[in-house]
Amino acid sequence: MTQTKGRYLVCMIVAFAVLLGACQPVATPATDAEMPAEKKTLVYAAIREWRSLEAFQAYDEVQAPGLRNVIEVLLDRDPVSNELIPELATSFEPLDELTWRFTIREGVTFHDGSPLNAEAVAYAVNHQWSEENAFPVRGFMGPQITAEAVDEYTVHVMTATPDPILPNRMHIQGVSSMRQLLEEPDQYPLVPIGTGPYKFKEFRAGDALILEANHDWWGLDPAQGARGAINFDELVFLYRAEDAVRLAQVKTGEAHIAQWISAESCQEAEATDGIGCRSQVSVETLWMRMDLEPPREGTAFGDQRVRLAFQLAVDYDTILDTILGGQATIARQMVGPSATGYNENLEPYGYDPERAKQLLDEAAADGVPVYETEFVNASLSGWFARSEELHQAVNGYLQELGLNVVLEVSELDPFLEKVGVRPPPGRGRYFYVGPHGNELYDFALSLGGHLSCGSPFAAGCFPELDELAAAASPLTGAERDQALQDIAQLVHDEVYAGAVAHLDLSYAVSDCLIWDVPLGHRALAKDMDNTCD
Repeated sequence: MTQTKGRYLVCMIVAFAVLLGACQPVATPATDAEMPAEKKTLVYAAIREWRSLEAFQAYDEVQAPGLRNVIEVLLDRDPVSNELIPELATSFEPLDELTWRFTIREGVTFHDGSPLNAEAVAYAVNHQWSEENAFPVRGFMGPQITAEAVDEYTVHVMTATPDPILPNRMHIQGVSSMRQLLEEPDQYPLVPIGTGPYKFKEFRAGDALILEANHDWWGLDPAQGARGAINFDELVFLYRAEDAVRLAQVKTGEAHIAQWISAESCQEAEATDGIGCRSQVSVETLWMRMDLEPPREGTAFGDQRVRLAFQLAVDYDTILDTILGGQATIARQMVGPSATGYNENLEPYGYDPERAKQLLDEAAADGVPVYETEFVNASLSGWFARSEELHQAVNGYLQELGLNVVLEVSELDPFLEKVGVRPPPGRGRYFYVGPHGNELYDFALSLGGHLSCGSPFAAGCFPELDELAAAASPLTGAERDQALQDIAQLVHDEVYAGAVAHLDLSYAVSDCLIWDVPLGHRALAKDMDNTCD
């Protein structure tokens, strides 16, 4: 973590923020008798808009900074050590290879007044991981998860096969009101009802999510031993896709935080009085996803030589230095060194355009449609700082080798229609270079989400990987680590996924804010305060 100005002050995170407040809120002039107490408001300018407000979205680093203030999880992570710590569950333990016992916190109520108990938690678990609901979070699942209430405050969470990292998955188990799910299910995507220190107030599509303080939060009771406090009356998360706009709102005092700014904006923030920039390592890894949906025969990406050529063709060292401004390091695989299954013996593919061209020509000579295929680089609008420029650069390198490559930048829904469905609409044509977040710190998550036959948004189906992953799933410790490293070697050799870079994430932050960016990049207002109000 870097703190370039030497201040303990702030850089806060993710979602969407800006209303009118800042360090010194602006109010309409009034007499002393008329003047109401000013609200203490935190405003956060986010890079991407919410797709929905469903509780399961708390798993998503982009979604969570707003939503996680409303929806709490069974197990939190310590913001410094990143170790699992209690939140709505006060303890957990394995009973056997398939069953874990969770003790639920007493004295907690949802924002609609209904009680948090074992029945509510079991219902939330079954709803989130339901095969019928098929929420995207199932890509984080591993074996099928189910739950049952044993008594008022005890839940058993079961897995179809042994899953020693199940507690990690409970870190992304959002718990929302069972009453709402049963009585008003149509409101579930629109009005989140949780147990957190802030509750839903208003959502303006394309603009803002507004939350208000929950003064009945269980964490206000010192006996509960909760971390944090309620220091704001209102939280405003604004959607501002343009990097320059997010930075400008912090500079003018309209916002306290601008999420995921570029290296240039970070430098500009450091040079501006009253604000600063803070960067933190993340679990986000840029990778090249190629459409490998079966049947792969007759497609360009179905040939390993073409997949390898796509990696060798791009000078990522130059791209990271010039476009990302050094806010990333070259990656060996889809996870970083802190993850189980990280294989330090893997070598980055490197930049070798001559070999890339040779491989493409060899494949073409064997009848692979290398130069006949129109490859589509699918980019998500506002994906990360300067993402579109990065994708244009990648296309340029590929086009230099004679490939027909086009760039399509889309909003979230049309983007997912290209690369988030199976079978994809353009078999063997689509690829992207985008971030993958492994919040479980385990390579099995990357396999299950992006390279598994059972994942709804996998790049393809690889039965051999599924078999190896299934064999590794019940293992723990060094055995698990080695088994996953072996799978990583296979993925690397076959180029089923192209590892690009591990991302650092930067934020422009008002000097008024006290907040350390946690390793998980969650923008939890309970860990923040504003010294200027």
